[in-house]
Amino acid sequence: AAAIFFLVWEPTREIVVGIIATVVGIAVTITFKTILVMVLGKLNYAAFYRKRPWVGNVCGVALECWHLGLTSTYMLARAIKLLVAASIYIGRIDKPFMADDAGIIGPVNLDLFPLIYRKGLLSADAHRHPYIERLGVMYLMKIKYGAKFATTAGSIWRLLFVFSLMPWLRKYRIADEADLPEGLILQKLGKSKSEKYEEIISELREENRMLKMTAGNQSL
Repeated sequence: AAAIFFLVWEPTREIVVGIIATVVGIAVTITFKTILVMVLGKLNYAAFYRKRPWVGNVCGVALECWHLGLTSTYMLARAIKLLVAASIYIGRIDKPFMADDAGIIGPVNLDLFPLIYRKGLLSADAHRHPYIERLGVMYLMKIKYGAKFATTAGSIWRLLFVFSLMPWLRKYRIADEADLPEGLILQKLGKSKSEKYEEIISELREENRMLKMTAGNQSL
């Protein structure tokens, strides 16, 4: 009733109409931006990885330009949120005000900017992670050389090389018994199963079991 009164009353009509126009414009802009970000996010992103980096860069520049026009509004809104969170935590000794979940009230998070900032960092760093780069090189080598790359014979010779020259690296390769390719190892060695090799395999299995137990105890 009060809003209708101020809207109808002639001295305040112009001010109320201007406020309503501003609110409607901001709501339409935010709705359009949200829909656009959701659509482009599903098409361009897989978790934090950008499938099309140039599209992500263009979207980032567009969002930065959009944020420039709303900087003052966001600063005012965030200041109000921080004041509300500070007023809630006055006198509390069980949790510091600068805790990670200080601004979370039930299902509502008063300040999403730190989370958005971390997501942006992860999205950018995902393309420079050593694991991603090494995995990409392996995929490209597999595409280039086909069946000649990452063959079973190469894997067996790599295992033999590690076992003979760098046996201490075996502690980083804790696998199940099903992952011990003793048959393939013996086949590549040109040997048949005998008591000697069966004893070696049994020792490897026992060592593997002890390593798994040690790793489990360290994790506890």
